Amino acid sequence: MERERDIKSKIKGAMIYPAIIIFAMLGIGILMLVTVVPQLAETFKELEIELPLTTRIVIGIANFLTQKWYLVIVILFVLIFLFWQISKTKSGKKLFDFFTLKFPIISPIIKNTNSAYTVRTLGSLISAAVSLTQPLEITSRNLGNVFYKTALQDVAEKVRKGEKMSATLKLYENIYPLTIIQMISVGEETGETSAILLKLADFYEEEVSNATKNLAAVIEPVLMLIIGAAVGFFAVSMVQPMYSMLGAIE
Repeated sequence: MERERDIKSKIKGAMIYPAIIIFAMLGIGILMLVTVVPQLAETFKELEIELPLTTRIVIGIANFLTQKWYLVIVILFVLIFLFWQISKTKSGKKLFDFFTLKFPIISPIIKNTNSAYTVRTLGSLISAAVSLTQPLEITSRNLGNVFYKTALQDVAEKVRKGEKMSATLKLYENIYPLTIIQMISVGEETGETSAILLKLADFYEEEVSNATKNLAAVIEPVLMLIIGAAVGFFAVSMVQPMYSMLGAIE
């Protein structure tokens, strides 16, 4: 539990910076749309300039935010409520977990985190001389990701029927690293499964720690590209009519 809490706190800490940047970007964008764009739109209207599509889109969004702001708040609350409700369903949870396992930036952290939880809990329970199927069942109930939970439940069922844990885990190479499967196989041959699992837990917890430290450095260029694209779209949309007007005057 202490290890799990430590990992969760590191992941939450690593997500603070990107969250602040995203909220700041949205806040500045909305402020520009409700203050600057309406004034420019009024100027374009007075000059009777033919506006390109991108400019009309920006002005339309700005008009909606200024005139129908209460609808924006209602829509936002409805979307948050729907997301919360969907995330509580099995299909919604499965879809969310599938997305986190496939998303390039956070996928390695999710996989290493669940791998660390798995080997740490299994190693601790097996060292307490609990039969193998019971640790697998207990661990599966404590994992948050649906795919890891299902995988361990399947492994527990097959181990109960006499199959080796490493052989069954090999069916889930897409979520469990090959290193874990190979080391568990070695542990089964040598009778040192518990000790090996605890060593693996130390390794993967360190991997999660390093990944969370580097997360901000990885996300920062992506955020800069998104911000640059948004600013570029806004600038081009609002400046293009001005250039058209100057060209007409010349």
